[in-house]
Amino acid sequence: MINKELQLINENNHSYPFIISIPHSGTLISKNMNENLIENVILTNTDWYLPKLYEFLKDMGFTVIINQTSRYMIDPNRSINDKTSDSLYNKSLIYTKTTFNKDIYQKALSQNEIEERINNYYIPYHKELEKALKEKLKYFDKVYLLDLHSFGKNVGADIVLGNNNGSTTSNDFFELVKNNLEECGFKVNDNTPYKGGFITRNYKEKLSNCETLQIELWYQAYIDNREFLEEYEPNINEQIFQNAQNKMIQFFEKLKNIQDKNVN
Repeated sequence: MINKELQLINENNHSYPFIISIPHSGTLISKNMNENLIENVILTNTDWYLPKLYEFLKDMGFTVIINQTSRYMIDPNRSINDKTSDSLYNKSLIYTKTTFNKDIYQKALSQNEIEERINNYYIPYHKELEKALKEKLKYFDKVYLLDLHSFGKNVGADIVLGNNNGSTTSNDFFELVKNNLEECGFKVNDNTPYKGGFITRNYKEKLSNCETLQIELWYQAYIDNREFLEEYEPNINEQIFQNAQNKMIQFFEKLKNIQDKNVN
């Protein structure tokens, strides 16, 4: 049975050799975590509204797994070995500080709570993701994991594609994705400054017939054309959001034909 904090869409639809992962858009936190938060702390820099942006994937027939738990509870895009103590959120399985370097908790987490989060949220996510990839491999010789994220900093591009500097995808697949995104009107960076995280590295290493790619979308390209500060659930500019969604629909329509293109 799938944990209620996970949403798996089109689990049994094998029209396309893709698994779409959205690990950082959740906002759910536990009662214990909520009671231990410092007053007025803001859990910023979630990958806001990506399930809404990509909701068209369901009707298109793509298999999608969505983590509905906040990355501040536990981050599935970190190694299970990165247990806590590092104060930097980008190196911690469970953050002790926000992405704005603000303390999160009134008191340190107990080892029991850390293990509970691993067992209840981290392991179920990876169990379902690996299961979905292996199931897809029963129908295709090769599968593609697209790990969808978003970011707030201006890096001179709408999208950053990360394949760990060429190690998690073939050059052909990377260039196909990049060219398709550019044809849809996005400005794309290669691996700078986001080259992919634990999810893309891990499943490329685990599954020899799996290519993995991180796709980071700039807040200003789909939420609003402004600077994003320390805030929670920012307001959406509907025109910008709809324009980005239309371009992403075009992009995924192009990807639907990949099994006919013999990308190696």
